Amino acid sequence: MTGTFDRPGTTPVVRRRRPAFAAPRDEIDVPPLHQIAPSLDPPWHKENTDTPDRKTLYHHPDGHSVGLRIQSRGFAIQTWITAGPDLPPIPDGATATEQAEAQAARDARLQPGRTWHAVLTTRTSTALAADLNTLVRDHLIPALTTKPKHVDTTTTDEPQPDAATEGPLT
Repeated sequence: MTGTFDRPGTTPVVRRRRPAFAAPRDEIDVPPLHQIAPSLDPPWHKENTDTPDRKTLYHHPDGHSVGLRIQSRGFAIQTWITAGPDLPPIPDGATATEQAEAQAARDARLQPGRTWHAVLTTRTSTALAADLNTLVRDHLIPALTTKPKHVDTTTTDEPQPDAATEGPLT
């Protein structure tokens, strides 16, 4: 005797699904990093890495370092800068105002051992080597002396609207 809660017999359905590891993968063809990496002026020097096509490191005599890495599938290039171990000294024979200014400059910079990251998306970049060079030279290296609150890594050719030319918000 069957109860009222028994399920009716069903015919099993064969599911034709591809496992996640066999799914088609999107990938962007990015040139090897050692070909598009910027050449930094001395005293920066480029370190030989095990994977020069995917990762590049630069070192500075003060202990600073800059790194570049192509992320998986080539969608982005991760960049970072790490501050060296020493801060510039505060002058001893200076006035209180000069010491305060020197302390403010020390506080505004990237602190020793800290890292600042920025990402360059390869999908939106039209000139990958030039965009990477601009990101490293204009955004990462200046972070050693004045750490920005935000790094804009937009690589579009459209001009950004100027706040002075925009009308009032309604």
